[in-house]
Amino acid sequence: MRKKIVFAALLLLAAPHFVENVGAQEKKPPFTKEEITRRLKPTPGVRSEQADLAVEIAERGVAFPVNDQTLAELRKAGARAFVIEAIQRAATDAAQPKSQSPPAPSPAIEDASRPRLRPRPPDEPQIPEPDQAAARAEALKRLPLLEQARYHAAEFMEELPNFIVTQFVTRHVQTPPQKDWQAQDKLEVELTYSAKNGEKFKLLRLNGKPTNQNYEQLGGATSTGEFGSMLAALFSERSQAEFKEVKRETFRGRQAVIYDFRVKKAHSSNQITDKNSNRTVTVGYQGSVWIEVETARVLRIEQAADDIQPGFPVTLAESAVEYDWVTIAGSRYLLPVYAEVILGRAADRSYSRNVMELRDYRVFDTDLKIVPEKEAGR
Repeated sequence: MRKKIVFAALLLLAAPHFVENVGAQEKKPPFTKEEITRRLKPTPGVRSEQADLAVEIAERGVAFPVNDQTLAELRKAGARAFVIEAIQRAATDAAQPKSQSPPAPSPAIEDASRPRLRPRPPDEPQIPEPDQAAARAEALKRLPLLEQARYHAAEFMEELPNFIVTQFVTRHVQTPPQKDWQAQDKLEVELTYSAKNGEKFKLLRLNGKPTNQNYEQLGGATSTGEFGSMLAALFSERSQAEFKEVKRETFRGRQAVIYDFRVKKAHSSNQITDKNSNRTVTVGYQGSVWIEVETARVLRIEQAADDIQPGFPVTLAESAVEYDWVTIAGSRYLLPVYAEVILGRAADRSYSRNVMELRDYRVFDTDLKIVPEKEAGR
């Protein structure tokens, strides 16, 4: 079953709809701070469903003072932004005076303008109320496109199965005597992803021949993070990315909205490593993101590093990633299918360009293959 992850703005609209659907359930007392703290603690073998916790908070309310100190303690205990907002909303609602409900009409008085309901025969099945997943999906659609994309970015890393994908990398270089890009070599790299260990890279072939060289120690320009780190980092709360809608256009046959963005170095997790000096610096970055209107999924990200530390050998770092639908074991995921990275050194005016195609997504430790939707007759 797919794990439900919700970002900040979702619960502000979703919670009232959830309450309507679960109104028939027995009313529980408001949450205490200790109860919420217990729910935030990870339980071995059980997935933490903070989205469901936020829904319950919206329904039940809270029975403790909500102030900066309390919120700081809950954040330290692991509460996500949308849980914090649900708590704040519950506290605000509790402080407001309750309006008196109008008295119910007497059952002895019949309203002739109201249509009569046909009694349900004993053998006629009841129509179930919409479940929380459906209510959550409906609430999500009412959010701004950017907030929907933020939700799906959180899902991206949380819901993926363990798998392997092959990266075919063509590396190019450009030096002062040459005006055009010159092909350097071709790499075949196995990228293994697991929820426990993240992304691992293994060099399989160099210029079509098997090799035992270590990917991390390979000479020339290499890169990591094209798979999911770039997307997750951009929409994370920590990055505090600033977005601005620019325009709408058709991207690979899909209607998309383009947003420009910027992440300041103080909030960035983007790093550049210079292999020659073995130095690593954190940089800010800015760029553009294409979000599909229909699905609110990211189709492309372009970004360029800025605020690079003075004196650092690498003075230019740009990257782009494109995503497309693939299917694994009957479930669809939007995964990277193409990436490009450009690095430059101003001192010697040398540049490198890596072009990557990701193919043959397959389940980890099995031969089951992930087939791109466009190849499966989508």
